Amino acid sequence: MSETYETQSSCGDSCSSCQATCSSRKQEKEDFREPLNPYSKVKKVIGIVSGKGGVGKSFLTSYLSVLINREGYHTAILDADITGPSIPKAFGIHEKAKGNELGIFPAVSKSGIKIMSVNLLLETEDTPVIWRGPVIAGTVKQFWSDVLWDDVDYMFVDMPPGTGDVPLTVFQSLPVDGVIIVTSPQELVSMIVAKAVNMAEAMNVPILGIVENYSYLECGNCGEKISVFGTSHVEETAEKYKLPVLGRIPITPAIAEAVDAENIEGLNGPWLTEAVDALKSLLGEERQEKEDNGFCRIAVPTDGNNNVFAHFGKAAEFTLYEFQENELVGKTILDSKGEGHGATIEMMKREKINVVICGGIGMEAMEGLMNSGILVVPGAAGDADVSVAAYLDGGLNESSKATCGCQGGNSEHNEGACNCK
Repeated sequence: MSETYETQSSCGDSCSSCQATCSSRKQEKEDFREPLNPYSKVKKVIGIVSGKGGVGKSFLTSYLSVLINREGYHTAILDADITGPSIPKAFGIHEKAKGNELGIFPAVSKSGIKIMSVNLLLETEDTPVIWRGPVIAGTVKQFWSDVLWDDVDYMFVDMPPGTGDVPLTVFQSLPVDGVIIVTSPQELVSMIVAKAVNMAEAMNVPILGIVENYSYLECGNCGEKISVFGTSHVEETAEKYKLPVLGRIPITPAIAEAVDAENIEGLNGPWLTEAVDALKSLLGEERQEKEDNGFCRIAVPTDGNNNVFAHFGKAAEFTLYEFQENELVGKTILDSKGEGHGATIEMMKREKINVVICGGIGMEAMEGLMNSGILVVPGAAGDADVSVAAYLDGGLNESSKATCGCQGGNSEHNEGACNCK
């Protein structure tokens, strides 16, 4: 008998301890993941999926990104629904995407959410995408690897319905940390959820929970919840698959009005509290560990030449320094557009700034920062790097002319004093 036959005849069907090479040995699982752009940083990738279309995946993707962004995290949306892109319009974004030799720049919403969609690349917004599956799948991969995502805490991926090429590409090519399944109240919801659950499990992707859209209509007079599409089956379906229900979204004119007005960032509703909590927990321990390990973000208004800009409220840019145990780990530019101290304070809160080092600053702006838990160190001048280093060394002295009581206007500066709020 041949050596091969003897080896196979004595095989105990356990490849884990066998050193022989034969056709029955299971091959190592191939890694199909695409590399992230080297200039990007994405911490968590969340897929929004469903077994069928028309259940509101794009709305949930958009609104969850808004809600998590309000919690102070940096969010982004990768619109993988290539043939039915609708997300840019909900945010009022109509310009075309730009780029350079490093990659493609995503569009940025009013509140700082980064968005990439095929609609930002088409000649016109109503140009149909008549592409075959491999081209569509390739586009999704490019959105991951060719786009400059910068620093993203949560990326939400809006996937097309079903279990076809694009969902498979996303699961295989992106490091998906979890999916949220979107359903509606109809009887067939169990079958819809089953398709999404089975695909996620087959791809070894965690399922965070279920969100039911079109859950009910609330009477404007008495507050009664009317089940327009019949009795909800989401609880029994969730129990069947041992999944939490992360929210029930009602049928309400407020949602349609916000989307139609291209102002989803202005929408306010209490329907997704559980979903937000579940998502925050994914980064909660990581963020707390970072804070416990001496992580600090310092912002300095600068003039384009790395010098401290004299007006806090009028600065068009801020240089952001990130330190870990007093070691510089990042330095970037924040665009504040000189929109005034109110908008700038909101940006400081959104960016989770710990310290602001500045030149002149009005009392109202200083109080706004301090009330937000941000330490203010006014009176700085000259090179921003030097000022930050002096602060860390404990040698940055505050100027007696750091603040002023003026209410704006066109009066001139006097030896670095501030003439704005």
